[in-house]
Amino acid sequence: MALISQAEYARRQGISRQAVRKQVQSGKLRLIDGMVDTSLAEKDAKNILSTKEQLLRAKLQNEIEKGKLLKLETAEKEQSLISAEKVRDTLFRKGRIIRDAFLNLPDRVASVLATMSDAREIHMLLTKEIRAILEELSNG
Repeated sequence: MALISQAEYARRQGISRQAVRKQVQSGKLRLIDGMVDTSLAEKDAKNILSTKEQLLRAKLQNEIEKGKLLKLETAEKEQSLISAEKVRDTLFRKGRIIRDAFLNLPDRVASVLATMSDAREIHMLLTKEIRAILEELSNG
């Protein structure tokens, strides 16, 4: 435990005596009988630096997260990114169209199929109808 005067401490730290006084008043620097304990002051300074370092890291992480969010918002505005909700809605609507088209297929071809007896003709007609449904879906 090395005790030095506040003036000596200020000289060693390269700061003014007023700055030392402010550190004492704010509780950043503790005195023993009006003198500065250099080992205690060093320990306090390390704790202050550690706290500031943690604060800076937290601020940096916050800025990184803000940047990521801004990047996503920009991509969405430029329409190079689509919200998951919009994708789900679109897929649901397209799925309904596909479902309805295939459910209507038997109603459309049943009467024609009833007149056919050749399996090859039936196969060709069903293939033609399925292709027509898929073509319509790919165009719209």
